[in-house]
Amino acid sequence: MMAQPRIDVATMRRALSTAEAVMALNPPESPMTEGYRLFRVSGGDVAWLDLPANSGAYAVFGSHPRCDVKFAPGDDVCVRHLVATCCNLGDGGFGLRLMDLQTSIPFFVDDDVPRRSIVVSGPLLVRIGKHVVGGLPVGSRSSSRVLQVSSCGMSEPPRSLESVSERPALEGAAPPPALTEGITTSHRFTRGEISHITSVRPVSHIEEMGAPRAKTGYVRLTLQSSERSAAVELPEKALDDGVLLGRADNCLDRGLRAVLSTHISRTHLLLLRDGTEIMALDLCSTNGTRYAGQKVRRVMVPAEGLALTLGPELTLIWHPQT
Repeated sequence: MMAQPRIDVATMRRALSTAEAVMALNPPESPMTEGYRLFRVSGGDVAWLDLPANSGAYAVFGSHPRCDVKFAPGDDVCVRHLVATCCNLGDGGFGLRLMDLQTSIPFFVDDDVPRRSIVVSGPLLVRIGKHVVGGLPVGSRSSSRVLQVSSCGMSEPPRSLESVSERPALEGAAPPPALTEGITTSHRFTRGEISHITSVRPVSHIEEMGAPRAKTGYVRLTLQSSERSAAVELPEKALDDGVLLGRADNCLDRGLRAVLSTHISRTHLLLLRDGTEIMALDLCSTNGTRYAGQKVRRVMVPAEGLALTLGPELTLIWHPQT
């Protein structure tokens, strides 16, 4: 059965009004030059976070107490549910990328199409279960142009720039696909602004991407504990969409299962390429990620490789590419 939103568009828009009223009374301590003000509305409760552009900052949404933007625990969100990052757009502006962390609960904009990963230029408002999540751009480089090609997970131009919500219904026509990819849709925001949202491929899990041997265009990772080790190969292009590491079933490769321990969070680390940079993003894990002995939130992966410590003792080795 295709997923359906649990709240309607009118409720979503009322949540935006609630968020704007609360955030207007709580301006940033130091005004951002540019970026996004992210927010979450659950009933009348509002939480928010300022995410600067071009700083490598990102935000994790979920019900875990370590998450950057927290939901109350419940059956309509996961412990770690979404990641939001700012990204540079081809027109010189910046946008917002929203990625579902392989959960069973998709998110919806205003057209009731379930989505897993999108890039947006302009304001963003989505529904997740009974909650509303949004982002308001701040700064002179905030973009309102249609995305022709996204540098954040798309390998080819969108197939169509026609809005799903504005497309006329044809008699006898088949319903739209449950999940769109590579299509940019235009959405009129409550205040009259236009947002352009591009659906991109969702975050992958390693089990989908096993290769018989490393070759050109692939990278090799090794997970190593004091007693066991396991290696996987994955295509470099998968990093454009994001690769999850953790104990959750949708993160585990057959060889990795024997190495991971309960000290590793169910969704612990996201490997993601943004332009020419490859980053390892800790997903607000319980026991943290360390590099060179220091606890880190984000680390750039150099061409010569690196070693990260996940939790108290598991080592992730990113091998140099040959």
